[in-house]
Amino acid sequence: MSKTEKFCVLVLDDDICLTTIVMKAIRMDLPEAEVLTARSVAEARLLLSEFKIQFFILDVNLPDGTGIHFLANLRKRFPDARVMMVTASSPAKHEQATRDLGVLLFRQKPVDTKEIVKLVRSHYESMGHGTTLLHADGKFAVSLTCLSALDIIQLKCVSNATLALQVASASGIGRICFEDGQIVHAETPTSRGEAAFEEILRWKGGRIKEVTTAYKPPHTITMDWQGLLLNACQRIDENSRDEASACISTPSAPDLTPATDNAETIVDDDFVVVATYNGKYSLSADKSPA
Repeated sequence: MSKTEKFCVLVLDDDICLTTIVMKAIRMDLPEAEVLTARSVAEARLLLSEFKIQFFILDVNLPDGTGIHFLANLRKRFPDARVMMVTASSPAKHEQATRDLGVLLFRQKPVDTKEIVKLVRSHYESMGHGTTLLHADGKFAVSLTCLSALDIIQLKCVSNATLALQVASASGIGRICFEDGQIVHAETPTSRGEAAFEEILRWKGGRIKEVTTAYKPPHTITMDWQGLLLNACQRIDENSRDEASACISTPSAPDLTPATDNAETIVDDDFVVVATYNGKYSLSADKSPA
């Protein structure tokens, strides 16, 4: 396998201690991954020209620029790249700008390496479960196994796409329409708008492809895409927990008390039952069936 074919992570930070710790933690958890480090924007650009990098960990303040400016330029070439950012200062003043650029996670130093490794591994595993095909017209189709449509939808939002995605699975066929990165419409055979969007997110497996539409889609969704995804995912998570709880029942323990000649007869106005060891029931000699 060549270096361009390996899953590749770039850690851009001028703090040599942090880059070393993060690099070792990722290599320990994902020995098959290539982990690169850079201490300046210039170094990162050189590595970007040589390696195909799937995941970026960027510091905000660097000797020759900022991680935010580097990310803004990166998005023009690689709109689907996954990125998290770190900073020694308060992240509050940078969060909005980085959110608009599709940053997955923003953390203040010192960072939790376990959280970083978990995020990197999640993206690594998601890449391993999908097959992407690029057609001659530049459109793509993705065959999904363990993934839902969520990852592809997020990528289209952060790249400010204007297009339609057709999602086909064993559960049905749906469509999600985007305008300048905002989700404006969704439909399935049974619903439209937010309900249809949530229905599609619940589907597992199948195939997603870009499609052209001969008409301007109606605006059945007006909420911004971040809020839409958050609300839908929260409802799906809550429903999953409720369904799991409903499936759990505790069967009552059988009465294993051996029957004796003096077995206690439980008298009711309508029937009499005598408990026996083998689980069978017999009528009391004092009362016959009605």
